Amino acid sequence: MGMLSEGLTQVLIPASALVGIVFALLQWYLVSKVKVSGDSSNGLSDKLIEEEEDGVNNREASIKCAEIQHAISVGATSFLFTQYKYLSVFMCVFAAIIFLFLGSVKGFSTKSEPCTYNKGSLCKPALANAAFSTLAFLLGALTSVLSGFLGMKIATYANARTTLEARKGE
Repeated sequence: MGMLSEGLTQVLIPASALVGIVFALLQWYLVSKVKVSGDSSNGLSDKLIEEEEDGVNNREASIKCAEIQHAISVGATSFLFTQYKYLSVFMCVFAAIIFLFLGSVKGFSTKSEPCTYNKGSLCKPALANAAFSTLAFLLGALTSVLSGFLGMKIATYANARTTLEARKGE
C-alpha cells in the first residue's frame, strides 16, 4: 500500500476540514432559506403548512413556531459565546503547554536532528515541531468550535421547520 507524501498529506488534511466546513455552511444556508411563516412576500408560494388542523390556525402556528425558533436560536448563540469564552482560555493554556513541552525536548533547538524512525534522514528541529504541533492543535480546536456553532445553528433552523412539517402527519 503506497503512502502519501508528507507535502500532500499536509495539504489534504486542512483541505478536507475546509470542505466539511463549506458543506456545513451550505446546509445552514439551504435550511435558513425555508421560511417558517406562511408569508409569501418573498415571492415563494411554498408554505410549510398546507392544510389546517381542527381549531388551530396555520398562520398562528407558523408565527408562534417562528417566535420560539428565534428565541431558541438567540439562547443557543448566547450559550455558545459564553462557552467559547472559557474554551478560548483553555485553548490558549494548552497551546502554551504543548509548545513548551515539545520545544523543551531538545532545548528549543533550531538544528535538524537525525530521525529515529527514518534512519539516514533529518527530522525537523524541536522548535519547528513545537510550533507546528501547537498550530495544529489550535486549528483543530477552532475547526471544532466552528463545527459546533454551525451544527447548533442548523439544528435550531431545522427544528422549527420539522415541527411544522410534522403537523401535517398522516
